[in-house]
Amino acid sequence: MKVAVWYGGKDIRIEEKPKPGIKVNQVLVRVRAVGVCGSELHAYEGISRRRKPPLIMGHEFAGEVAEVRKEVKGIQESDRVVIEPIIRCGTCEQCISGRSNICINTRLIGLHTNGAFAEFVAVPVTNQYKIPDNISFEEASLVEPFSVGIHAVNLSSIKIGDYVAVVGDGVIGLTTLQAAKLAGAGRLIVIGHHDYRLNMARQLGADVVINSEREDPVNKITKLSDAKGVDVVVEAVGSRTAVQQSMAMVKKGGVVTLVGMLEKTMELEMLNVVTEEIEIKGSYGFTSRDFKSALDLISAGKLNARSLITHVFPLDHIKKGFEILAKREKGAIKVVIQP
Repeated sequence: MKVAVWYGGKDIRIEEKPKPGIKVNQVLVRVRAVGVCGSELHAYEGISRRRKPPLIMGHEFAGEVAEVRKEVKGIQESDRVVIEPIIRCGTCEQCISGRSNICINTRLIGLHTNGAFAEFVAVPVTNQYKIPDNISFEEASLVEPFSVGIHAVNLSSIKIGDYVAVVGDGVIGLTTLQAAKLAGAGRLIVIGHHDYRLNMARQLGADVVINSEREDPVNKITKLSDAKGVDVVVEAVGSRTAVQQSMAMVKKGGVVTLVGMLEKTMELEMLNVVTEEIEIKGSYGFTSRDFKSALDLISAGKLNARSLITHVFPLDHIKKGFEILAKREKGAIKVVIQP
């Protein structure tokens, strides 16, 4: 089968590898669409060191069941499926308590095992979900990033009428925006520095957008909120500046939820966190419930996946897709690869 192997940095090579066999409780999926995640772009750019080369990346994917063992029931060849890429143990304290996203034995397809920048990938039976007929493979590949946004919003306990700011205009920022709107946010602000993405944020329901290269977002929100600050900030960048700004724009007793993961260590001003009882939460990944919710909401037309897909390339041109994102080419939001 054809695969794209990442050897570190910007070194991605198209190679031929044997098609994987399937073990007990696995199915073989013929990959039809796989999104390029921001974390994979950061590996390509040398910003993130979480992935170890050589590796076949790719964890946002959908396809068709190509092979299934006879003892597996309820699944058959040619079924259209989307894959939940987090493999959990199901038995640790976190899994049992409903927080399987922080399972102590968690493994991620495309990070700890070879992923979906390939024609075929073997996945656990329990990690595949049938795709409704009204969702394309490309749209289904966005179930994963929508799950991240849904999890962050659920963790933030956004209530009907809340004033919410989303820091970051990337895919996770835009999926979080949509999830926050569904959760009942009364007013939504999106902060970023790409006008074309901020325009998309407006189309998706943002009441106010702030380009942080032209305006100070803290000053702007101070004016918009009559100096009170917003109820909830969801930070989806991962830089010290973005985190510090998030802490400065939330109201006393408000919530700051951190989704971005760029800097391992940060020096932050923390006095106000104590004196104003600001609640800071980390949000990592998603649970199976979040994933299923994302799939159902896309199918119901309540989340807009199609609008985020700006580029589609065959596997042979995967490096072009990474370069478009790395160069921040105007108009680029989500790149989808078709192996």
